[in-house]
Amino acid sequence: MSYEAVFAELYELVKREMSAGGAHGFEHVERVLRLAGRIAREEGADIEVVRFAALLHDLERRMEDSGEVSCHAVASAERAEKLLKERGLSEEFIERVAECIRTHRFRGNIAPVSLEAKVLSDADKLDATGAVGIARAYLFGGRYGQRVWEAEPRRERFYPGMRGEDYSPRTEYELKLSRLKERMYTSTGRRIAEKRSSFMKLFFDELEREVRGED
Repeated sequence: MSYEAVFAELYELVKREMSAGGAHGFEHVERVLRLAGRIAREEGADIEVVRFAALLHDLERRMEDSGEVSCHAVASAERAEKLLKERGLSEEFIERVAECIRTHRFRGNIAPVSLEAKVLSDADKLDATGAVGIARAYLFGGRYGQRVWEAEPRRERFYPGMRGEDYSPRTEYELKLSRLKERMYTSTGRRIAEKRSSFMKLFFDELEREVRGED
């Protein structure tokens, strides 16, 4: 099968499995696909490796959310290897795609090495920045009954079992989103992240003024 035929088949598979929505649903995959393609073209990365990695990078996210696996990046890489091998793609191509997926996670312990892996890592993190990053933070927060604002942000990230009212997207911004621009690997990623980070700061500064009843 050609790359295009395999990609089209897997696109429909991922769409079916991740159609439930949420902050890590299929819409997230589509945005990462677009960003990763843009960065890959500007940076000179292998577009096919990047496309397949972006499509499959969160395929097993639901397993981490349900506690079935500890790391969705590792589980998604293993699933990607199986799916691509079943469709007859080369071992070298499969390993390159899997490496991208294994190392894309924000909290992962393995840093991306190849240019393609750096592209996916940047694209995935960029989708947590800017206006869409804020929207995703509140989408996630609504799922867990989080507050709109905390006067004093917590010092630890949200974790399973934490009461929703003890956390807010403002805290997520303080602890993670505001720092994502420092975790970019490509010059294109850094440029996009700088612009999106500036918008996030403006938003949360304005939100604080409004919460306090100020102009």
